[in-house]
Amino acid sequence: MAFSKYRRLAVSVFLLIAACTSPETEYSNKLVITHKSGKCFIDESYDAILDVPQNLRFFTSQINEKDLRSRQKELNKKFDRLFFYPWTSKNKEISPASFSGNYFGENLHKLSRKDVEYIRNNIKYRSPIREKGIIIRNTMAKLWPTESQLFSNLKNPGDSYPFDSNIQSLMRLGTPVKIAAVSKDGLWVFVSSYVFSGWISMHDVAYVNESFIKTYMANPKVVAVKDGIVIRHKGRFLNRADIGTVLVRDKKGLLCPHKNFDGYAKLVSCNASGFSQKPLEFTAQNAIKIAEQFLGQKYGWGGYLNLRDCSMLTMDYCTTFGIPLARNGNAQLSGEGRVNLSKNSAAFISRHGKPFLTLVGYKGHVMLYVGKYRNKPVFLHNVWGAPKTSDQKSRYVVGKTVLTTSDFGKNIKETKNCKLADIITMMRFI
Repeated sequence: MAFSKYRRLAVSVFLLIAACTSPETEYSNKLVITHKSGKCFIDESYDAILDVPQNLRFFTSQINEKDLRSRQKELNKKFDRLFFYPWTSKNKEISPASFSGNYFGENLHKLSRKDVEYIRNNIKYRSPIREKGIIIRNTMAKLWPTESQLFSNLKNPGDSYPFDSNIQSLMRLGTPVKIAAVSKDGLWVFVSSYVFSGWISMHDVAYVNESFIKTYMANPKVVAVKDGIVIRHKGRFLNRADIGTVLVRDKKGLLCPHKNFDGYAKLVSCNASGFSQKPLEFTAQNAIKIAEQFLGQKYGWGGYLNLRDCSMLTMDYCTTFGIPLARNGNAQLSGEGRVNLSKNSAAFISRHGKPFLTLVGYKGHVMLYVGKYRNKPVFLHNVWGAPKTSDQKSRYVVGKTVLTTSDFGKNIKETKNCKLADIITMMRFI
């Protein structure tokens, strides 16, 4: 999740378990970053707290391909309707958020009055327009029209790096958008996609006309099934794509949106390996093929540096199979198929969970259930850290995608009788 209205919920990404701790034990070979209200402990030896082999192929035999196969075509149709909604709907545009100015910048100093006024004027001026566009390269959607990193509280690990309050989310190449406004400096446009809205760089979007929309929507859809795909046009680099990128093709091959000098998009024929017809058929082999690419990947709040946070991982995984999913974890765990869980969550998940087709989590964090290991449910999730102190302010920095069981936490030295299962509150079948 990377929406600023969930800023306080983001701290939950840290809190994998409800920690009950003994007095803090120090180690000589770790890096400790001290904040006023907590510490971050960084040491590669903490990989030892992972309580399940980091190998998704162990769960291949637990996947029931029939759990999605009969529904996949209809889900994919729904995905496409939502994906192109910014081009087909006539709803009123979403307005940009106002700016309080109470933030620290990338230099760790409070924003100056001049900085604050510039951002406010950039928003207030906004020249309203009603245009349609398409993202022509991966771009960070911001809450406010500025490149600055904005941190709400440097004293609190949950509100400092990497939790930039100005990040909405990464918006992928090929995403249809509705363009509602241009900033005063002319460098930003306020857009809405099928799942979120934000300010993006004018460089990263192109206008589209009705002819382009008709052609684009009529072409067969493809989806990236690999990260780091290099897209070339006439032998030269044109773009990059990652798992979850949706584009189109014609009889000759891949088509990619490119920006003309007039600001409008055109489709160019490209070469790239790593795309598949959308949706990718849901099989045990394909589910493992996609999910195992996430293992060990570094944590990226809101898609920062083309990385993923917990909900971007689940969203990109589902997009591959044509499953529509919201962008933030709380919304992903809501709606049809949701089950509220009690303290006996581990037993319920093991009994009813569908491997690779069930989301599990709690307020502020979402995970993909992948199966059982030694009779315990196992989850794939991208997580920043695990708590170390009873006040939940100090933590071990994990900072990557890992597999853990519902017992995660029991083997952390400073904790006693605490585990992930104790705080899981939600489950959703997808």
